[in-house]
Order: sequence, then C-alpha cells, then structure tokens
Amino acid sequence: MNIVSYSDLAESRWINGGGTVKVIASGAVASDGTVSIAGGDRWDWRLSIADVGQPGDFSPLPGVGRILTVVDGGPLHLTINGKSRLAAPYQPLAFDGGIHTRAALPKGPVRNLNLMCRRGHAGGSVSVIPLQEHVLLPHQAAVLLEGEAFAGGNKLHSLDTVFGSRNEKVLLRGTGTMALVGLYGALSR
Repeated sequence: MNIVSYSDLAESRWINGGGTVKVIASGAVASDGTVSIAGGDRWDWRLSIADVGQPGDFSPLPGVGRILTVVDGGPLHLTINGKSRLAAPYQPLAFDGGIHTRAALPKGPVRNLNLMCRRGHAGGSVSVIPLQEHVLLPHQAAVLLEGEAFAGGNKLHSLDTVFGSRNEKVLLRGTGTMALVGLYGALSR
C-alpha cells in the first residue's frame, strides 16, 4: 500500500517567493490507464499542497490543466485571464495553467491541494466527499482533509495521501472529509 505522509514531505519555496509547496507525488499514466508514480521534474501529472502567503501571480504553466482546491483558510480570489473566480474551501476549481492567473487573499493565507496534468498525456478530477468506507481504485488517490481515517490498519493524519493499487485492495475507513483524486491517460477517458 502506498501511503504518503504529509509530515515527511520536503517543502520548497516558489520562484516568486509568494508561498511554499510540498509535492505529494508525480508520475505518468500509461495508455492502458495504469498510473505510475515517479519523482523528478518530468511528469504527466503532479499532486501537491501549496501554502499561499501573499497575493500575486501564478507561475505560467502552458499545456497544463490545473485543479485547485482550497483545503485550509480561504476563500482565494483568482483573476484568470481578466475574469474573476472565487475558489471557496473544498470546491475544486479547474483552469488552464497557461493563462495569466493572479491570486488575492481576502481573508489571509490559504492552503491548496493542486492537481496538475499535462494535456495530451494525462487528465484528472478532484471531488471532495465525506469519508466513511471507500475502496480506492488503481487510478485513484485519497487525501485526508479532516477527521480520522485508517488505510489497511495504518492511521492517517491530516493531508496524508493514499494511492490505489492494482495488486491489493486499498480500503479507507473513518469519518471526516477526503479529496478523491482520479487520474487517467489522455486517451483512456
């Protein structure tokens, strides 16, 4: 079972100095829909947690679709290509990473869950759902947002992530709220 502990993740500063990021995982999706996890700068998908401490421009990511979900604080006010959008807590917001995007923090710093997928290589979805009992499929990951949860007898803490597996059944049990992340290949949907 692949569990990524949030407390074990390395933190790095953004290039523009406006916040920090912890990369949960990144990888590829094969044509048969198999999701692989691999580190490094070459990825088809990337899942991360970002702390936004001050208003400013997002780094442009041409060819990358983004799904941003405020998981602490908020809301986050975004201006995307001149149009105003509100990223409310636990409401995933999808947008083109290559379009000029500016963030304002009307109520102070926020923490975001970010799924980024390279167009033509991978796609994804994020849903925020209540947690009771859930079997993760091989192309899914779950991020515990709040509450108490267990995966295969392992206790999860806030922002820990569990990935589904083709080799074993991954069962989540508990109470609270989780972000369910789906990953798929460009041609598999």
